[in-house]
Amino acid sequence: MIKLLKSAFLVGFLFISASLMSKDRDFSLSIGTSTAKTVNFEVLNAQNISLVIYNETYGEVFSEKVGTENSVTKSYNLENLAAGTYYLVAESDQKIEKYKINIGLNNTLDIEKTPFAEINKPEYTISGNMVKLHLSGVKSSANISVTDFSDTIYYNATKKAANGELDLTFDLSLKTSDKYIISVEEGGNVFNKIITLN
Repeated sequence: MIKLLKSAFLVGFLFISASLMSKDRDFSLSIGTSTAKTVNFEVLNAQNISLVIYNETYGEVFSEKVGTENSVTKSYNLENLAAGTYYLVAESDQKIEKYKINIGLNNTLDIEKTPFAEINKPEYTISGNMVKLHLSGVKSSANISVTDFSDTIYYNATKKAANGELDLTFDLSLKTSDKYIISVEEGGNVFNKIITLN
């Protein structure tokens, strides 16, 4: 049976500036000056970042994967796109940032310099059968569940976060299953992680 060993909240998470990274491994995206229908931006700490531009009408119109550069500068020419609202999404293993792009009827382009959505993904540390879950940026609470592939529920609870931080540790047993699914739902976003025990 699964045991919840610890439910602790971290205090003192500090945002110094929007241009600084909250953690050393998180990427930072800075929007540059856009001219005509070209979007210019720089990504710092670009470790395995996915960049996507999409429109709700046309779907994905551009995607790219950035490797292991410390800093990368990108320019996307959007002159072939119709007028409307588009979204630039940058995603790493730790977080997702979304920026709104408006292309006007007279070929003007306007991109918001700050993300309208920033989503922190759950982070996991696995040691043997012990799994630590960390979630930051929690607005109020998150629903966390642990199941196996037979849909047996081992844990299901809504946890409130203090100062936006949530930490849980699970003791998973090979006696009940060798694979578990940890599901985290927060702010309308759902993240599932498959944990395989050896």
